[in-house]
Amino acid sequence: MNGRDLTLLGTRLVVAFIFLWHGVPKTVDPQMAMDKFVGFGLPGILGPVVGVLEVVAGTLLVTGLLHRVASLALAVVIAGALATVQIPGGFSAGLERDLLILAATVLLAVHGPGQLNLTTVLRHRWYGATE
Repeated sequence: MNGRDLTLLGTRLVVAFIFLWHGVPKTVDPQMAMDKFVGFGLPGILGPVVGVLEVVAGTLLVTGLLHRVASLALAVVIAGALATVQIPGGFSAGLERDLLILAATVLLAVHGPGQLNLTTVLRHRWYGATE
């Protein structure tokens, strides 16, 4: 275990927490999510769909499974939030936050999950790999 692996793990956990924090309410109360998205001028059905995506991809980030797919999916979600909500709203703390989240999701997609992830554990257990 090295600093790079710990940093990637920390980044994965923080990004996952953020998306789970926002995704769970959208899945628990789909009507609220639909109303919120309609308020942004978007199709209401996107609310619960985005919520499920945030929960599934956030969970995958925690484990490190399918990390590139999960990271890229979350990058698309946050880019959509930037384009449809934050940028039209003007420069604000929300814009800065979402830009940081976008940077973190891209970083994870490019650099992977590090060695502290379930994929590595399973690979070692099943195949005896020593990567």
